[in-house]
Amino acid sequence: MIDKFDYKSIKEALQLTWQITCQELKNVFTDSGVIIIFFAAGLLYPLVYGLVYFNESLTEVPVAVVDNSQSSMSRELIRKIDASPDLQVSFHSPSLEEAKLLFAENKVRGIIFIPSSFSKDIQTGKQANISAYASMASMLYYRAIYSAVNYVCLDMGQKIQMSNLVSKGLTQRQVQVSAAPILSEGKSLYNPKGGYASFLVPNILILVIQQTLVLGIGILAGTAREENSFHQLVPIKKKYHGTLRIVLGKSFAYLILYAFIASYNLMVIPRIFNLPQIDDFFTLWTFMLPFLLACIFFAMSISVFFFDREVVFLLYLFSSLPMLFISGSLWPQDYIPGFWKVMSYFFPSTFGIQGFIKINSMGASFSQINFEYFGLWIQAGIYFIFTFFVYRWQILQSEKRLK
Repeated sequence: MIDKFDYKSIKEALQLTWQITCQELKNVFTDSGVIIIFFAAGLLYPLVYGLVYFNESLTEVPVAVVDNSQSSMSRELIRKIDASPDLQVSFHSPSLEEAKLLFAENKVRGIIFIPSSFSKDIQTGKQANISAYASMASMLYYRAIYSAVNYVCLDMGQKIQMSNLVSKGLTQRQVQVSAAPILSEGKSLYNPKGGYASFLVPNILILVIQQTLVLGIGILAGTAREENSFHQLVPIKKKYHGTLRIVLGKSFAYLILYAFIASYNLMVIPRIFNLPQIDDFFTLWTFMLPFLLACIFFAMSISVFFFDREVVFLLYLFSSLPMLFISGSLWPQDYIPGFWKVMSYFFPSTFGIQGFIKINSMGASFSQINFEYFGLWIQAGIYFIFTFFVYRWQILQSEKRLK
Protein backbone atom coordinates (compact mmCIF):
# COMPACT_ATOMS: atom_id res chain seq x y z
CA MET A 1 0.00 0.00 0.00
CA ILE A 2 2.84 2.38 0.88
CA ASP A 3 4.69 1.47 -2.31
CA LYS A 4 1.54 2.13 -4.35
CA PHE A 5 1.03 5.47 -2.63
CA ASP A 6 4.64 6.47 -3.19
CA TYR A 7 4.43 5.47 -6.84
CA LYS A 8 1.29 7.55 -7.37
CA SER A 9 2.87 10.52 -5.57
CA ILE A 10 6.00 10.33 -7.69
CA LYS A 11 3.93 9.99 -10.85
CA GLU A 12 1.79 12.98 -9.91
CA ALA A 13 4.88 15.05 -9.07
CA LEU A 14 6.47 14.18 -12.42
CA GLN A 15 3.26 15.04 -14.26
CA LEU A 16 3.01 18.40 -12.51
CA THR A 17 6.68 19.08 -13.20
CA TRP A 18 6.15 18.29 -16.88
CA GLN A 19 3.11 20.60 -16.92
CA ILE A 20 5.31 23.41 -15.62
CA THR A 21 7.89 22.58 -18.31
CA CYS A 22 5.21 22.73 -21.01
CA GLN A 23 3.85 26.00 -19.59
CA GLU A 24 7.33 27.53 -19.59
CA LEU A 25 7.89 26.42 -23.20
CA LYS A 26 4.54 28.01 -24.06
CA ASN A 27 5.65 31.23 -22.33
CA VAL A 28 8.84 31.22 -24.42
CA PHE A 29 7.07 30.69 -27.75
CA THR A 30 4.34 33.27 -27.06
CA ASP A 31 6.79 36.03 -26.10
CA SER A 32 8.26 37.66 -29.21
CA GLY A 33 11.07 39.25 -27.19
CA VAL A 34 12.21 35.91 -25.80
CA ILE A 35 11.96 34.26 -29.23
CA ILE A 36 14.24 36.96 -30.66
CA ILE A 37 16.76 36.51 -27.85
CA PHE A 38 16.78 32.71 -27.73
CA PHE A 39 16.59 31.96 -31.43
CA ALA A 40 17.44 35.07 -33.46
CA ALA A 41 20.30 36.21 -31.21
CA GLY A 42 21.30 32.73 -30.05
CA LEU A 43 21.51 31.41 -33.62
CA LEU A 44 22.43 34.50 -35.65
CA TYR A 45 25.05 36.13 -33.38
CA PRO A 46 27.56 33.31 -33.93
CA LEU A 47 27.01 33.58 -37.71
CA VAL A 48 27.62 37.33 -37.61
CA TYR A 49 30.84 36.97 -35.62
CA GLY A 50 32.01 34.16 -37.88
CA LEU A 51 31.37 36.24 -41.02
CA VAL A 52 33.10 39.32 -39.57
CA TYR A 53 36.27 37.33 -38.86
CA PHE A 54 35.88 35.02 -41.88
CA ASN A 55 39.27 36.03 -43.35
CA GLU A 56 40.99 34.75 -40.19
CA SER A 57 44.08 36.97 -40.62
CA LEU A 58 45.08 40.17 -42.38
CA THR A 59 46.41 39.72 -45.91
CA GLU A 60 47.55 42.17 -48.59
CA VAL A 61 47.57 45.15 -46.24
CA PRO A 62 48.06 48.22 -48.48
CA VAL A 63 51.30 50.14 -47.89
CA ALA A 64 53.09 53.04 -49.55
CA VAL A 65 56.81 52.86 -50.38
CA VAL A 66 59.18 55.81 -50.45
CA ASP A 67 62.28 54.65 -52.34
CA ASN A 68 64.98 57.32 -52.09
CA SER A 69 67.66 54.81 -53.03
CA GLN A 70 66.32 54.00 -56.52
CA SER A 71 68.78 51.12 -56.79
CA SER A 72 68.55 47.51 -57.90
CA MET A 73 68.75 46.37 -54.27
CA SER A 74 65.95 48.68 -53.14
CA ARG A 75 63.77 47.48 -56.04
CA GLU A 76 64.48 43.88 -55.07
CA LEU A 77 63.47 44.65 -51.49
CA ILE A 78 60.22 46.23 -52.71
CA ARG A 79 59.45 43.21 -54.91
CA LYS A 80 59.97 40.84 -51.98
CA ILE A 81 57.72 42.97 -49.74
CA ASP A 82 55.02 43.08 -52.41
CA ALA A 83 55.31 39.31 -52.91
CA SER A 84 54.69 38.58 -49.22
CA PRO A 85 51.10 37.45 -48.49
CA ASP A 86 50.71 40.03 -45.73
CA LEU A 87 51.48 43.24 -47.63
CA GLN A 88 50.63 44.87 -50.94
CA VAL A 89 52.62 47.84 -52.27
CA SER A 90 49.76 50.05 -53.43
CA PHE A 91 51.60 53.37 -53.90
CA HIS A 92 55.12 54.49 -54.78
CA SER A 93 55.43 57.94 -53.22
CA PRO A 94 58.16 60.43 -54.15
CA SER A 95 58.39 61.77 -50.59
CA LEU A 96 57.60 60.79 -47.03
CA GLU A 97 55.23 63.75 -46.71
CA GLU A 98 53.11 62.53 -49.63
CA ALA A 99 53.06 59.02 -48.17
CA LYS A 100 51.86 60.43 -44.85
CA LEU A 101 48.98 62.14 -46.67
CA LEU A 102 47.96 58.78 -48.15
CA PHE A 103 48.14 57.32 -44.65
CA ALA A 104 45.99 60.13 -43.22
CA GLU A 105 43.39 59.50 -45.96
CA ASN A 106 43.32 55.76 -45.05
CA LYS A 107 44.45 54.81 -48.55
CA VAL A 108 47.34 52.88 -47.00
CA ARG A 109 47.83 51.29 -43.58
CA GLY A 110 51.57 51.74 -43.40
CA ILE A 111 54.64 53.36 -44.97
CA ILE A 112 58.00 51.79 -45.84
CA PHE A 113 60.84 54.30 -46.17
CA ILE A 114 64.09 53.33 -47.91
CA PRO A 115 66.87 55.95 -47.44
CA SER A 116 69.15 57.09 -50.27
CA SER A 117 72.14 55.38 -48.60
CA PHE A 118 70.50 51.93 -48.59
CA SER A 119 72.40 50.34 -51.49
CA LYS A 120 75.70 52.11 -50.72
CA ASP A 121 75.65 50.94 -47.09
CA ILE A 122 75.18 47.31 -48.17
CA GLN A 123 77.98 47.49 -50.74
CA THR A 124 80.43 49.02 -48.24
CA GLY A 125 79.62 46.47 -45.52
CA LYS A 126 77.67 48.88 -43.32
CA GLN A 127 74.36 48.11 -41.71
CA ALA A 128 71.53 49.41 -43.88
CA ASN A 129 68.36 50.71 -42.30
CA ILE A 130 64.81 50.99 -43.55
CA SER A 131 61.85 52.40 -41.61
CA ALA A 132 58.36 50.91 -41.38
CA TYR A 133 55.59 53.23 -40.20
CA ALA A 134 52.30 51.84 -38.92
CA SER A 135 49.65 53.11 -36.55
CA MET A 136 49.67 51.53 -33.10
CA ALA A 137 45.96 52.38 -32.93
CA SER A 138 45.44 49.07 -34.72
CA MET A 139 47.68 46.37 -33.33
CA LEU A 140 46.74 43.94 -36.11
CA TYR A 141 47.90 46.28 -38.89
CA TYR A 142 51.07 47.12 -36.98
CA ARG A 143 51.89 43.45 -36.37
CA ALA A 144 51.25 42.48 -40.01
CA ILE A 145 53.43 45.29 -41.40
CA TYR A 146 56.25 44.92 -38.89
CA SER A 147 56.36 41.11 -39.18
CA ALA A 148 56.37 41.10 -42.99
CA VAL A 149 59.04 43.81 -43.33
CA ASN A 150 61.20 42.20 -40.64
CA TYR A 151 60.97 38.77 -42.31
CA VAL A 152 61.88 40.17 -45.77
CA CYS A 153 64.82 42.15 -44.36
CA LEU A 154 66.19 39.13 -42.46
CA ASP A 155 65.83 36.89 -45.51
CA MET A 156 67.46 39.39 -47.86
CA GLY A 157 70.21 40.18 -45.35
CA GLN A 158 71.02 36.49 -44.92
CA LYS A 159 71.31 35.98 -48.68
CA ILE A 160 73.63 39.01 -49.01
CA GLN A 161 75.80 37.64 -46.19
CA MET A 162 75.90 34.17 -47.78
CA SER A 163 76.94 35.70 -51.12
CA ASN A 164 79.79 37.56 -49.43
CA LEU A 165 80.97 34.40 -47.67
CA VAL A 166 80.91 32.37 -50.91
CA SER A 167 83.12 35.00 -52.56
CA LYS A 168 85.67 34.38 -49.77
CA GLY A 169 85.98 30.71 -50.72
CA LEU A 170 83.86 29.06 -48.00
CA THR A 171 81.95 25.85 -48.75
CA GLN A 172 78.17 25.91 -49.02
CA ARG A 173 77.81 24.19 -45.63
CA GLN A 174 80.22 26.63 -43.98
CA VAL A 175 78.29 29.51 -45.53
CA GLN A 176 74.97 28.21 -44.15
CA VAL A 177 76.38 27.75 -40.64
CA SER A 178 78.16 31.12 -40.64
CA ALA A 179 75.15 33.02 -42.00
CA ALA A 180 72.72 31.39 -39.57
CA PRO A 181 74.59 29.79 -36.61
CA ILE A 182 71.29 29.45 -34.68
CA LEU A 183 68.10 28.34 -36.40
CA SER A 184 64.72 28.80 -34.78
CA GLU A 185 61.45 27.38 -36.01
CA GLY A 186 58.05 28.42 -34.74
CA LYS A 187 55.33 25.79 -34.42
CA SER A 188 51.73 26.95 -34.10
CA LEU A 189 49.88 24.68 -31.68
CA TYR A 190 46.07 24.35 -31.87
CA ASN A 191 45.68 27.38 -34.17
CA PRO A 192 47.89 26.52 -37.16
CA LYS A 193 46.51 29.35 -39.31
CA GLY A 194 47.22 31.92 -36.62
CA GLY A 195 43.71 33.15 -37.39
CA TYR A 196 41.83 35.72 -35.37
CA ALA A 197 38.51 33.89 -35.84
CA SER A 198 40.00 30.65 -34.51
CA PHE A 199 41.12 32.60 -31.43
CA LEU A 200 38.06 34.77 -30.74
CA VAL A 201 34.93 33.09 -32.14
CA PRO A 202 34.99 30.00 -29.82
CA ASN A 203 35.06 32.36 -26.83
CA ILE A 204 32.13 34.34 -28.23
CA LEU A 205 30.10 31.14 -28.79
CA ILE A 206 30.22 30.28 -25.08
CA LEU A 207 29.43 33.82 -23.98
CA VAL A 208 26.47 34.02 -26.40
CA ILE A 209 24.94 30.92 -24.78
CA GLN A 210 25.25 32.36 -21.27
CA GLN A 211 24.14 35.90 -22.09
CA THR A 212 21.13 34.92 -24.20
CA LEU A 213 19.99 32.60 -21.42
CA VAL A 214 20.35 35.37 -18.83
CA LEU A 215 18.55 37.85 -21.07
CA GLY A 216 15.73 35.49 -22.10
CA ILE A 217 15.05 34.15 -18.59
CA GLY A 218 15.26 37.70 -17.25
CA ILE A 219 12.64 38.89 -19.75
CA LEU A 220 10.34 36.01 -18.74
CA ALA A 221 10.83 36.95 -15.07
CA GLY A 222 10.05 40.61 -15.80
CA THR A 223 6.91 39.61 -17.71
CA ALA A 224 5.82 37.32 -14.86
CA ARG A 225 6.13 40.15 -12.34
CA GLU A 226 4.11 42.45 -14.59
CA GLU A 227 1.31 39.89 -15.05
CA ASN A 228 1.17 38.02 -11.72
CA SER A 229 -0.74 39.07 -8.65
CA PHE A 230 1.32 41.20 -6.24
CA HIS A 231 4.04 41.36 -8.95
CA GLN A 232 5.52 38.10 -7.73
CA LEU A 233 7.97 35.96 -9.71
CA VAL A 234 5.85 32.78 -9.27
CA PRO A 235 2.11 32.77 -10.15
CA ILE A 236 -0.31 31.65 -7.46
CA LYS A 237 -1.74 28.51 -9.05
CA LYS A 238 -2.27 24.98 -7.80
CA LYS A 239 0.09 23.41 -10.28
CA TYR A 240 2.82 25.86 -9.24
CA HIS A 241 2.79 24.59 -5.65
CA GLY A 242 6.02 22.85 -4.71
CA THR A 243 9.23 24.80 -5.02
CA LEU A 244 11.34 21.91 -6.27
CA ARG A 245 8.99 21.02 -9.13
CA ILE A 246 8.82 24.68 -10.17
CA VAL A 247 12.59 25.01 -10.32
CA LEU A 248 13.05 21.67 -12.07
CA GLY A 249 10.15 22.23 -14.47
CA LYS A 250 11.33 25.64 -15.61
CA SER A 251 14.99 24.65 -15.85
CA PHE A 252 14.14 21.54 -17.89
CA ALA A 253 12.30 23.72 -20.41
CA TYR A 254 15.38 25.90 -20.88
CA LEU A 255 17.63 22.82 -21.06
CA ILE A 256 15.51 21.35 -23.88
CA LEU A 257 15.76 24.58 -25.89
CA TYR A 258 19.46 25.13 -25.31
CA ALA A 259 20.44 21.56 -26.04
CA PHE A 260 19.56 22.45 -29.63
CA ILE A 261 21.01 25.98 -29.57
CA ALA A 262 24.27 24.88 -27.91
CA SER A 263 24.67 22.01 -30.39
CA TYR A 264 24.29 24.47 -33.25
CA ASN A 265 26.74 26.98 -31.75
CA LEU A 266 29.44 24.55 -30.68
CA MET A 267 29.25 21.89 -33.39
CA VAL A 268 27.78 23.47 -36.52
CA ILE A 269 29.30 26.98 -36.46
CA PRO A 270 32.93 25.74 -36.18
CA ARG A 271 32.33 23.51 -39.21
CA ILE A 272 30.74 26.32 -41.26
CA PHE A 273 33.75 28.59 -40.74
CA ASN A 274 36.37 25.82 -40.72
CA LEU A 275 37.50 26.59 -37.17
CA PRO A 276 39.71 24.15 -35.24
CA GLN A 277 37.50 21.40 -33.85
CA ILE A 278 38.05 18.03 -32.20
CA ASP A 279 35.32 15.55 -33.17
CA ASP A 280 34.86 14.16 -29.67
CA PHE A 281 31.20 15.02 -29.22
CA PHE A 282 30.76 12.80 -26.16
CA THR A 283 33.46 14.63 -24.22
CA LEU A 284 32.18 17.99 -25.44
CA TRP A 285 28.60 17.32 -24.40
CA THR A 286 29.60 15.80 -21.08
CA PHE A 287 31.31 19.12 -20.39
CA MET A 288 28.47 21.25 -21.80
CA LEU A 289 25.80 19.70 -19.53
CA PRO A 290 27.09 21.29 -16.29
CA PHE A 291 27.80 24.51 -18.21
CA LEU A 292 24.19 24.77 -19.42
CA LEU A 293 22.83 23.90 -15.96
CA ALA A 294 25.12 26.47 -14.33
CA CYS A 295 23.98 29.14 -16.82
CA ILE A 296 20.29 28.26 -16.35
CA PHE A 297 20.37 28.31 -12.55
CA PHE A 298 22.59 31.41 -12.58
CA ALA A 299 20.01 33.21 -14.74
CA MET A 300 17.09 31.96 -12.64
CA SER A 301 18.76 32.97 -9.38
CA ILE A 302 19.42 36.57 -10.47
CA SER A 303 15.97 36.88 -12.08
CA VAL A 304 14.61 37.80 -8.64
CA PHE A 305 16.16 41.24 -9.19
CA PHE A 306 14.31 41.84 -12.48
CA PHE A 307 11.08 43.70 -11.80
CA ASP A 308 10.50 44.69 -15.42
CA ARG A 309 11.78 43.70 -18.84
CA GLU A 310 13.89 46.83 -19.43
CA VAL A 311 16.23 46.18 -16.49
CA VAL A 312 17.39 42.95 -18.12
CA PHE A 313 18.62 44.73 -21.24
CA LEU A 314 20.66 47.17 -19.14
CA LEU A 315 22.32 44.26 -17.32
CA TYR A 316 23.05 42.58 -20.64
CA LEU A 317 24.65 45.70 -22.12
CA PHE A 318 26.83 46.41 -19.10
CA SER A 319 27.93 42.84 -18.38
CA SER A 320 28.76 41.21 -21.73
CA LEU A 321 32.10 42.87 -22.48
CA PRO A 322 33.43 42.75 -18.88
CA MET A 323 32.66 39.02 -18.75
CA LEU A 324 34.58 38.48 -21.97
CA PHE A 325 37.56 40.43 -20.65
CA ILE A 326 37.79 38.80 -17.21
CA SER A 327 37.27 35.29 -18.59
CA GLY A 328 40.86 35.26 -19.86
CA SER A 329 39.83 35.34 -23.53
CA LEU A 330 41.27 38.69 -24.57
CA TRP A 331 43.93 39.00 -21.90
CA PRO A 332 45.82 36.18 -20.13
CA GLN A 333 44.09 35.37 -16.87
CA ASP A 334 47.44 35.14 -15.06
CA TYR A 335 47.78 38.91 -15.59
CA ILE A 336 44.26 39.88 -14.55
CA PRO A 337 44.19 41.70 -11.16
CA GLY A 338 43.38 39.39 -8.27
CA PHE A 339 39.99 40.93 -7.45
CA TRP A 340 38.70 40.59 -11.00
CA LYS A 341 40.14 37.10 -11.30
CA VAL A 342 38.12 36.04 -8.24
CA MET A 343 35.03 37.79 -9.61
CA SER A 344 35.35 35.92 -12.90
CA TYR A 345 34.75 32.60 -11.14
CA PHE A 346 31.22 33.68 -10.23
CA PHE A 347 30.21 33.42 -13.88
CA PRO A 348 29.79 30.12 -15.74
CA SER A 349 31.28 31.67 -18.90
CA THR A 350 34.77 31.74 -17.34
CA PHE A 351 34.91 27.99 -16.75
CA GLY A 352 32.95 27.38 -19.94
CA ILE A 353 35.31 29.31 -22.22
CA GLN A 354 38.48 27.85 -20.73
CA GLY A 355 37.17 24.28 -20.77
CA PHE A 356 35.65 24.51 -24.26
CA ILE A 357 38.89 25.85 -25.75
CA LYS A 358 40.89 23.05 -24.12
CA ILE A 359 38.51 20.33 -25.35
CA ASN A 360 37.57 21.65 -28.78
CA SER A 361 40.81 23.25 -29.93
CA MET A 362 43.48 21.46 -27.91
CA GLY A 363 41.97 17.98 -27.63
CA ALA A 364 42.16 17.92 -23.83
CA SER A 365 40.89 14.91 -21.89
CA PHE A 366 38.73 15.07 -18.77
CA SER A 367 41.77 14.75 -16.54
CA GLN A 368 43.07 17.97 -18.08
CA ILE A 369 39.87 19.95 -17.50
CA ASN A 370 39.04 18.76 -13.99
CA PHE A 371 39.25 22.31 -12.64
CA GLU A 372 36.77 23.73 -15.17
CA TYR A 373 34.49 20.67 -15.18
CA PHE A 374 34.04 20.40 -11.42
CA GLY A 375 33.96 24.19 -11.15
CA LEU A 376 30.85 24.19 -13.37
CA TRP A 377 29.17 21.45 -11.34
CA ILE A 378 29.88 23.39 -8.14
CA GLN A 379 28.41 26.52 -9.73
CA ALA A 380 25.36 24.57 -10.93
CA GLY A 381 24.83 23.20 -7.42
CA ILE A 382 25.25 26.56 -5.67
CA TYR A 383 23.01 28.43 -8.10
CA PHE A 384 20.41 25.64 -7.95
CA ILE A 385 20.25 25.96 -4.15
CA PHE A 386 20.09 29.75 -4.41
CA THR A 387 17.33 29.49 -7.05
CA PHE A 388 15.39 27.08 -4.84
CA PHE A 389 15.44 29.51 -1.89
CA VAL A 390 14.65 32.50 -4.12
CA TYR A 391 11.56 30.76 -5.52
CA ARG A 392 10.59 29.41 -2.08
CA TRP A 393 10.75 32.93 -0.66
CA GLN A 394 8.61 34.21 -3.54
CA ILE A 395 5.98 31.51 -2.91
CA LEU A 396 5.88 32.29 0.83
CA GLN A 397 5.50 36.01 0.05
CA SER A 398 2.60 35.26 -2.28
CA GLU A 399 0.88 33.00 0.28
CA LYS A 400 1.36 35.59 3.02
CA ARG A 401 -0.35 38.28 0.95
CA LEU A 402 -3.31 36.01 0.23
CA LYS A 403 -4.04 35.56 3.95
